[in-house]
Amino acid sequence: LDREELFRLIEDRPYTMSISGHTHWHGHRFLGEEEGWKGEKPHHHVINVTVSGSWWSGAPDELGIPHAMMSDGGPNGYTIFNFDREKAVIDYKAARRPANYQMNVLAPSEVAFDADSPNFVYVNVFNGSDRSTVRMRVGRTGKWVALKKVLEQDPYLIALKKQEKERPEMLGRNLPVPKKSDHLWKAVLPDGLPAGEHLISVQTEDMWGRIFHASRSIRVTAGVPPAKKR
Repeated sequence: LDREELFRLIEDRPYTMSISGHTHWHGHRFLGEEEGWKGEKPHHHVINVTVSGSWWSGAPDELGIPHAMMSDGGPNGYTIFNFDREKAVIDYKAARRPANYQMNVLAPSEVAFDADSPNFVYVNVFNGSDRSTVRMRVGRTGKWVALKKVLEQDPYLIALKKQEKERPEMLGRNLPVPKKSDHLWKAVLPDGLPAGEHLISVQTEDMWGRIFHASRSIRVTAGVPPAKKR
């Protein structure tokens, strides 16, 4: 049974979904005419997270358990499929983390504004898809700004790989080479922030209308923002 035959068998149904694995990264695909799907609505295909993450690679923690971050920057874990008749809502559960841990907010701990060096904020939404939205604001009164979905490597995994090269001796198996993540969003940190501590608040809404929150603190060093330089 090939893909085309399978599509013909199921594409007349009101809702279809399929699941695959063994890639050791997580993602959602919505298949249409380009992929040979002829159903009224796109076919939802899930490439599922693995419990072993990146085959239990990475430096071990204080309990001896490896980091296991996957090549897309997502944590190892599993999914829970909640079925209601012909519909399914999918929960992503990171191993050894609370259920509300759904994303990483990635930004420098300390920034100094420079016209030639924009400061980026990345958000890796582990169960995110093309149907997700992500927005952020700086401070309690800042303006909400939409982040753009990008196909890039996860900055945190890049940093971990750099640390591996700098270690005098190898601890466990090396983490995988970063792939371009399917669930990464990006924005430029706004100009004109005063020196001091600032809180970046992030909201993401998934394809089922659920909203999740995360935050990260940054410190802005004294200096003249680019907009005010002469």
